[in-house]
Amino acid sequence: MHIKFSLLLILLFFNNKNYAQHEIAKITEVYKNRIITPDEVLPLVDEEHNRYALLLLKNREIDGFLFNSKNEIEGKLSLEGKARSYKQVLGKSILENQDFVVYLTNKRRKKFASSRLSFATNQIAFHEIDLDLGNEDILQTAEYNNKFHILTIVPKTSTIHIYRFENDKDFTKHVLDFSDHSFLNRKQKIANLYDMITVNSGFYGLDRSIDLVRIKKDDPTTLEVACNPTKIYQNENYITITMDNNHDVTQLIDIDLASLTGNANSFHQSMVNWAYRDKNSNSFVDEDILYQIESTRQVLHLKAQNFRTGEFINEHSAHENENIKFKNSSIVQTGGTFDNHRTFEETSVLLRKMNRGKIGIAVQNQGENKLISYGGVIEKNTNTGMVMPGFGIPIAAFGSVTIFFNPTFFAYQSYTATKAIQVDALFNSAFEHQSGQLKENIFDKIENFEIENKSSPAGRTVFKMNGAYILGNYDAFNRTYKLRSFN
Repeated sequence: MHIKFSLLLILLFFNNKNYAQHEIAKITEVYKNRIITPDEVLPLVDEEHNRYALLLLKNREIDGFLFNSKNEIEGKLSLEGKARSYKQVLGKSILENQDFVVYLTNKRRKKFASSRLSFATNQIAFHEIDLDLGNEDILQTAEYNNKFHILTIVPKTSTIHIYRFENDKDFTKHVLDFSDHSFLNRKQKIANLYDMITVNSGFYGLDRSIDLVRIKKDDPTTLEVACNPTKIYQNENYITITMDNNHDVTQLIDIDLASLTGNANSFHQSMVNWAYRDKNSNSFVDEDILYQIESTRQVLHLKAQNFRTGEFINEHSAHENENIKFKNSSIVQTGGTFDNHRTFEETSVLLRKMNRGKIGIAVQNQGENKLISYGGVIEKNTNTGMVMPGFGIPIAAFGSVTIFFNPTFFAYQSYTATKAIQVDALFNSAFEHQSGQLKENIFDKIENFEIENKSSPAGRTVFKMNGAYILGNYDAFNRTYKLRSFN
């Protein structure tokens, strides 16, 4: 009986692993020989019509494949002679006739173009766009209501410009001025919005670069990303920018793409009686809820409130000499020099290590509850590659697709490089702690699959379609590009 029961458990284990992922599609005989591999793969998702396309980019060549709702290839196109000066992908839109439009820029982000992809006619139309940003810096791009938007900021001001594209080349410009709001920097001095969301860069710090990490709703977010003091989110028509440079307050910009309006607001942290220099703080936005974290060497505090209505929801605290009551895991440290995985139970250890670096909080849905991770980054990535401001991750680890266009892929890539001390906890919508088991992170499933199957990094992409995460890899030996779905 014991042997039969053990065999049953083994069978159930392997069945569950198989159910966790399965191959949904593949493209055979992609290239003529096994030496050639794609430089990058660009996913174009059209959930409204339950379809998606993959663009395989190789030097000057583009090979496109359109998949229907059954993951069957129903269209192909190819093009040689891609303009070399437009190598960075900004985003996409979908026209009324269901053509895809991909928006491009050059390395300096001073020239712009678009590629209109028609699988119905097997054609790609290339257009240079008459857009002159002058000295404006691009904050981020956004797609809403099948319209593509570029958000920029004018240096040394609090003025944001939104460029809305009606098709593959025509756009309108809209101005949002936040100069009436007083922003406070980390030195407790009034600053403009540009200075709040930029960092010194270039040789001798003579230049400034935009320092906003993009958070995609429901994607797992690592603490290494969440610990950045400035973040940008999109939830349907809303673009939200949070700034936690000042440890007394979370400062927030909320932009409505539907009405092309915006407002600025500030939300104080709770530990007002502690000296400013003794505190560390950060925040995270999930839909219309602002989650704030604050800590010293003696106490940890979490708070949730609705930042659009101002409604207070709930808060939790833990002191150094007491156990944390709002957690569903041990205190876990990953990425150490000598020990890659260590666990603790003492709150004092967590607070001491959080105090040594940046702290953060990240939120994602887990059924009816919220899985909230909190802690801090205690060691930065020491790779000698060029580092993106605020990301702590080498640019070489990401292709041009990732920076603006595919935040899910960026989230997955950064997830595998995290070095942090972290606690995981479940909360309900009223921010009340819930007991229960934590589910395996979807990025854990994908990473474990890649490790176990020794998946090639060639052409790797990760994107989301109808609630499932899709992993794409190129198998050079069989000249096949494979897509697998993970739930």
